[in-house]
Order: sequence, then structure tokens, then C-alpha cells
Amino acid sequence: MIMRRHVSRVTFAAMAGVILILLVVQMLFVFLAQIGDLTTEYRIGSALYFVLLQIPTNLYAILPIGALIGAVVGLGSLASSSELVVMRASGVSVWRIVGWVLRPALIFGLLAFALSQWLIPPATQSSLAVRSGMTKDVGLHGYWHKEGEEFAFITYANEKGELGAVKAFQFDADQELLSSWQSPSGMYQDDGKQGSLIWMLNDVSNAHILPTGQSQAVHAKQQPWTVNLKPKLLSAATANPEDLSPSQLFKYVRLLSVDQTNVTNDYKLSFWQKTLAPLGLLSLVVLACAFVFGSLRNRSMGFRVVIALLVGLGFRYIQDFIGYVSLVAGGWIVLYVLLPIAVAFLLGAFALRRAR
Repeated sequence: MIMRRHVSRVTFAAMAGVILILLVVQMLFVFLAQIGDLTTEYRIGSALYFVLLQIPTNLYAILPIGALIGAVVGLGSLASSSELVVMRASGVSVWRIVGWVLRPALIFGLLAFALSQWLIPPATQSSLAVRSGMTKDVGLHGYWHKEGEEFAFITYANEKGELGAVKAFQFDADQELLSSWQSPSGMYQDDGKQGSLIWMLNDVSNAHILPTGQSQAVHAKQQPWTVNLKPKLLSAATANPEDLSPSQLFKYVRLLSVDQTNVTNDYKLSFWQKTLAPLGLLSLVVLACAFVFGSLRNRSMGFRVVIALLVGLGFRYIQDFIGYVSLVAGGWIVLYVLLPIAVAFLLGAFALRRAR
């Protein structure tokens, strides 16, 4: 009991310390990046507020690497003071010590999930609003919609039926441009008729292509737009998956799948990455234990920390790369997300087994 608490306390303190140092350094770089963008409207106070709102996102990004390095530092300090040797001599197995290290790591893994679920979405929206001065078209990636021979790009929509900027292009059967129009905003009109999906657009600028090849401009203060898009579906399609919580992603994946929209892979990838983030962190901590008990046990602390940093960065880049591959290859996206996590677990388990 005493040894378990001691190992967990030392590794927790090391992980928390490393994560705090990395967070401070990261936020310093974020603040310095804002200094060059200061204007009469975007002042130092707004820049500081932006940096504070970016803390959840940056903390989420550094948690896995911080836990990895912290585990190496914590276990390394116990090894340097020969405490691990005493524990092993008293009959404590390597895997038991690893289990003690995984306890504080699980806390940081749950913290990562909590950040993605409750803090990052509102903080990201607010930070981008402060940075850009916008209150609506932030954290969005837009959505291209084709209906008939009309192609429309919608920048923003929410579940209340509020519409952001829209641009549309109308073609004939030979793919010749007939007309185009754009509107800065709009609102969904529910007239109670089943199957009638009408959006009322504001300040619409129309351009009709004449047979002579010239264009004729027509302006309308308001103009109806009949398109087969519901507010909830459009809100899901225009949102940036990285800025949504796991629960929102799950809901939107189901919604978009029901409506047979072909943009669900981005949302599935982001959902599984955020949901499985605690497992990814634990797999890196297992690797950290392998560094201390395995072939690097006779190396200096600095060398092990450098290797841990490189492994953590490599793990992150491989995760991102495999994620992009899953979008192209298709199939079970959860398997692509689990692949680097499983590999890290297996490599760590293999090294620890050899150290027994």
C-alpha cells in the first residue's frame, strides 16, 4: 500500500510538472504569435484573453507527450535513488509497478476526454470570435451542396435555422453557367407544410448570364431558396469536426448517416480520436515504463527524456497520418485510430516482458 501510493504520487507529480512546463511554454509561443497581429481593434487585452481561451486546446494537445515524459522522469528519479531496485528485490513485479504508474496516467487520460467534451468546444468558439471579431462564422469549414444542377457553398448554419454566407452556381445540362447568386445571411422558414424546406435569404446579389455572354446583375432585398436541407443537418455539415465534442460528433454522425450525406468520415475520425484519447495516453505511459525498465535503463535521465519526446512526437504524427489514410481508404475508421495505440501497447509490453 505504501509503495503503491509512493510510486503513484511521484509519477503524478512528475507528469503534472512536465505538463505544466510544456503548457506555459506553448502559451508563451501563442502569445508571442499574437503580438505581431495587434491593431487598434485587437489590443493586448484581447490577445491575452485569446491566449487564456486557447489553454484547453493546447493542454489537450500536450497531455499525451507530457504524461509520457513525466512517467520517464518520475520512474527515472525512483530508479536513480535505487527505490525501484529495492521494490524489485522485495518481490514486486514490473507489471505491478507499471499498474501503479498507470493510475495517475488514467487521471490525465480522463482529463483529456473532459477537455474535449466540455471545455474545448465553447473555448474555441469564443477564442476565434475574439481573434477575428466575428460571432458566427468561426470554427467552421463550410459545406458544398449539390441539388439538381445547382452547386451551393454554405459557410454557416445552426440548429435554430440561422444561415451564414451562401454562394450558389446554376448550370445547364451541358455544364454551362446560367447564373450565380450570393447572400450574407438567411433564415429557415417553417411554413408547416411537409416536404417544404424554404430558406429566406437576405440582400441577395444575382448574376444572370445572357446568351451574348454578358452578365445581368439583379439585387433582391429578400429571396426564397428552396433546397432539401434541414437546419440540424446543415448545422452538422458546416461545423468543423475538430471543434466539436465527442457527444456532438456522435449525434452528427448519426444525423448525417441517416440523411446519406457523404461527409461523415471526418466526423467519425474526430469522434474516435477524441474518444480513444485516454487509451492513447496510457499506451505512451506503458512505453515510458519500458524505457526505464528496458534497454534504456542504464542510460542517463536526459537521454531517456529526449527519446521519450521523440517517441511522443512520432506517435502523434503517425496518428495524424493514419487518420488521413483512413479518410482516403475508407472502411472501419476506429481500426485506423486503434492501430498506433495497439502498436504502442505491444511494443511497451514486449520490452517490459524482456525486462522481467
